[in-house]
Amino acid sequence: MTLKNCVKFILIFTLCLNKSELFAQAKPVSSSTNKTVTTKSKSLKKKKKKIIPVPLVEEEIDIGQGDTAVIGKTSLSEFVNLDIYKRTRWDPDAPAYDTATGNGFYQSFFKGDYDAAELPALYAGRKFVILGVEILKNKNTGKDMNIMYLHGDVANSVIWVDFDRAVETKEISFIPAKRKK
Repeated sequence: MTLKNCVKFILIFTLCLNKSELFAQAKPVSSSTNKTVTTKSKSLKKKKKKIIPVPLVEEEIDIGQGDTAVIGKTSLSEFVNLDIYKRTRWDPDAPAYDTATGNGFYQSFFKGDYDAAELPALYAGRKFVILGVEILKNKNTGKDMNIMYLHGDVANSVIWVDFDRAVETKEISFIPAKRKK
């Protein structure tokens, strides 16, 4: 499965979860397993209403370099799945990366010295441009990780997003430039 398909699948899954949560909040459901809700009318007679489930509409969203990411909320003082990196020394042998697609960003930016910290909670609600998305191997587990890079607001900085976990915990959402149905 390609990274683009992984991103699409995760976004579709997240949208479905979000829409089902909204549907659950909007329509009262009884705690029993039947599909009716009992309500009382003015005459105190019980009246049953039938709930007709509304099918979820899947929406495919293409996101990538140049689109906008919105930092979500956290109840902590820092985000768990978002880090900020600031370059302190550029390696003259660092390869250039493709600025049109974001490919090779990791090899370019992270060759040299940099300071790293978890992204502070004060970034909640702010918007950042996506520099690129890459699949990297986790050094500890050997598993693939979907990583997204956001253009930081400080010179020579980038926000590192552990994409799958950040979407799952709603630490990040997106404003795509293009939408497909």
